[in-house]
Amino acid sequence: MSTPDKPNTQPVPPPTITYPEKDKNTGVATLFLGSGIPGALVQVWNIEETHSLGGGQVSKNGRWAFSFSGAQSPGEHGIKARQEVEGVKSGWSEERKYKVLLRPPINIPVVMEPEEEAEVDAVPVFRGDVTQPIGRVSIIDLDNGLEIARADVDSEMQWHTQPTLPLKEGRYRISAIHNINGKLSDWGRVRTFTVTSEGKG
Repeated sequence: MSTPDKPNTQPVPPPTITYPEKDKNTGVATLFLGSGIPGALVQVWNIEETHSLGGGQVSKNGRWAFSFSGAQSPGEHGIKARQEVEGVKSGWSEERKYKVLLRPPINIPVVMEPEEEAEVDAVPVFRGDVTQPIGRVSIIDLDNGLEIARADVDSEMQWHTQPTLPLKEGRYRISAIHNINGKLSDWGRVRTFTVTSEGKG
């Protein structure tokens, strides 16, 4: 015998926090990233719940990401997150503590191109600069954690590259990491763009 469908009374589970990593060091404008229910809106707050650090929507791949919009003060920090689905809020995630460094050993790379909210073709140019004329920059697709492009830094502290493979149409959230002899910078600020068949214009 089949039983009638019961209304879904399950509470919304809290999201998870992947970055910043537990007890690790970050820069002042670090990446907040984790997983949740696709379509949900995730909000990140300080542990005391006195202020929000920002929010991001969970992608269809179940990942959310955003950069802190200002500059965090140096020292120990603690955060927690919750998500909202169709007006229903989850409980809080586990607390995540980390340390902010005012001057990390390797500064984050800056992405100049594509510009924020740009429309690009399937093989866009990624371009930017760093603060040391050495190493390489990796472009990471934040919705799957995969490297989609890599560039060597030149003597002018600039880098440019294109994706290893053409990108599928759709919306992308990327970040960049500067690698110097195996030592990594913090995540660069999130850059959002859309790949279209027409590209720019």
